[in-house]
Amino acid sequence: MKRNVFILVRGVVLMAAVMLLFMAAGLVIDLYTNHYPLDRLAAFNAGEARHLNNALNRNFNQLVAVAFTTVAIAVPLTANMYSLKFLEFFVKDPVNAAVLTLVVFADLNNTWMAHAIKDDFVPVFGLYVSFALVVIGFALLFPYLYYVFRFLHPNTLLERLEEEIYADLRAAARRPAHAVSNRRQVAEGIEHIANIAIRSIDRADRNTAIESVLTLERVARAYWSHKPGLPAAWFQAEQSFFLGFSSQAVDDFTAKRSWVEMKLLSQLRQVLSAAIPRVHDVVSSIAKTLRKLGLEETARRDSALRELVMEYFNTYVRLAITRKDARSVFILFDQYRNFAEASNADDPALVQEIAYYFEYYGQVARENGLNFIVEAVAHDLGDLVQHVWQTGTPNRAGLLDHFLRYDAQARPPLPGVKKAQALLASYFLLTGEAEPAALIRGSFAGLDPRFVGAIRDDLLRITRENYWEVNERRMNIDYVPDAQRAKLREFFETLETT
Repeated sequence: MKRNVFILVRGVVLMAAVMLLFMAAGLVIDLYTNHYPLDRLAAFNAGEARHLNNALNRNFNQLVAVAFTTVAIAVPLTANMYSLKFLEFFVKDPVNAAVLTLVVFADLNNTWMAHAIKDDFVPVFGLYVSFALVVIGFALLFPYLYYVFRFLHPNTLLERLEEEIYADLRAAARRPAHAVSNRRQVAEGIEHIANIAIRSIDRADRNTAIESVLTLERVARAYWSHKPGLPAAWFQAEQSFFLGFSSQAVDDFTAKRSWVEMKLLSQLRQVLSAAIPRVHDVVSSIAKTLRKLGLEETARRDSALRELVMEYFNTYVRLAITRKDARSVFILFDQYRNFAEASNADDPALVQEIAYYFEYYGQVARENGLNFIVEAVAHDLGDLVQHVWQTGTPNRAGLLDHFLRYDAQARPPLPGVKKAQALLASYFLLTGEAEPAALIRGSFAGLDPRFVGAIRDDLLRITRENYWEVNERRMNIDYVPDAQRAKLREFFETLETT
């Protein structure tokens, strides 16, 4: 907004300079060609003063009409599209208040001049002031309209909401006695940001919806930087913040000092609900935001926050599966796997729990007829198992067990699931891990040789690392690196001999 104010001031100065320059140039030419004395031009009689004042009055009326008509139409319309918070910010904005006050004062001053002009008295100074106000008013017109339109951009509203939240956080830390009112303002601000995202999705405004999600991400980081200095009263959650939660749940947020995180992530869920299956870019932004927040230093140090991120990943996945939006589930599981891999060093027990949820939601996807998701999750789980074996963490045997149980009861088994198992087995053979490779080999026992042969041929046929269509991951999940390809062939050859 500082930049917009600078543009406004610069525009007014330039417009006024150009107008005065042209008026002065025209006046000089007329005075010179008509040999008219300048001092005579500066004098008024009562009739001339009334004529000038009437002309100024028409100009002022037009300025007032343009300024207030623009505001009366554009501001409520924009507020209705995005958030009623626009009205509050507009009224409080000092530039808007100054410009509209100036226009009203100029019109009132002109009316006063009409009263002051008498047959034997001409308020020359007042008339010059009115003339100067007309020049300023018209010089303001276009720059101010530009300022208003920039002010009404939804990104401006997001910036102001973000700044207001930061101010409330600072105020709560500085004045603990006012923490209750500050926390209510923060909760309201988070809701407004989420509402902007939801309304943007309804209007197919993808960019504003994504910027709203990124704003919530920045708010979370800023909150965590202020959290250690906030008073105890701040962490008292209010039932009004969580109308969809029970009182016991709200008490739990207070005990864990996590009501802001819960508020923010629950609002992201509302945005996700609006985005699925309409705007997958927004789904991707939400999934990335959740992953990045879960890997922040604050979350790494707080097991309750890590668990909360995991719970919301599960919630988001469930929502996408229920809507039967395979693409959204694909996006969410990609970020979920990345979160699990990055969390493994800090909390291997949590990652083993996540592996169970991969197994669980794969079954839910099968029940909902999303066979592609069942196969994709198998690859994600296989990649997660490979990661923990590479790092050598103690949860690796447990994760392999989840992987072997994944979709094991399905009849017939899905080709994609068996492909994921074969790929992991080839990795184990490549790294000399014969025992886990043998366990995977055992899961192929009893399968139709033609089915196994088709899987082998499909995997060995793929030589493109990137998928042949553009998707969020870009990588072909069935691709086998050259160094691993020979081991994959070896794995299938051992199946044929057993």
